[in-house]
Amino acid sequence: MNKLSMLVVHICLLSMVGFSGQVGAYDEKDVEKLKATGNCQKCDLSEANLMWANLSGANLEDANLKGAKLVDVNLEGANLKGADLSGTTLRGAYLEWANLTGAKLSKANLDRANLKKANLTGADLSVADLSRAKLNGANLTGANLEGAKLSKANLDRANLKKANLEGANLEMVFLFKANLEGANLTGANLSEATLRWADLEGANLTGANLTGADLSVAKLNGANLEGAKLKGAYLAGPRLGGAKFCHTQTDWGEDNSGC
Repeated sequence: MNKLSMLVVHICLLSMVGFSGQVGAYDEKDVEKLKATGNCQKCDLSEANLMWANLSGANLEDANLKGAKLVDVNLEGANLKGADLSGTTLRGAYLEWANLTGAKLSKANLDRANLKKANLTGADLSVADLSRAKLNGANLTGANLEGAKLSKANLDRANLKKANLEGANLEMVFLFKANLEGANLTGANLSEATLRWADLEGANLTGANLTGADLSVAKLNGANLEGAKLKGAYLAGPRLGGAKFCHTQTDWGEDNSGC
């Protein structure tokens, strides 16, 4: 190997070492501070391994937890307002009553996580995995759930007013008495979902799949059902005043009454 080639290889190796030192370089002092005081606002905990830790009531406002491992962690009542949890593994985590207002949770794994009564107002949950998560009574007002996985999740009485659920997978989700007023459900999969007594007033359900869904006594006033699939859906007593039916697939055929 000539000298020029060896120099190029040496520079490349140095670049790789420098880069790897920056990726996931959480601050060890911040980790110790969190463990000692439970107060770590704006701390750098990116890529940190905090699995099974008891962080109930911790103050992690605006903290960087990007890519952290938080499997089965206890964050009950924790303050995670504005925290960056993008790509974080929170599988089975306990987040009941946690404050996640404006938190970044894009691509986070929250499979089977407990988020009962959690405040997720304005949170970014795009492409996050919330399969089988417990979101009973959670506040998701204005949250971004575009492309999120919510199959078999429990959203009993959850507030999803004006939330973005475009292209989300909500198959077999439980949305009893949930508030979906003005929500964007364009292209969402709601097959076999439970939407009894749910409020879908003014919701955009264009192209949504509601096959086999239970919409009994649901409020659909002013909802856009253009191109939606309603075959096999249970529609006993829904309120449909002003709802738009156009190319809507139903058990009585294609409904074009609102075209």
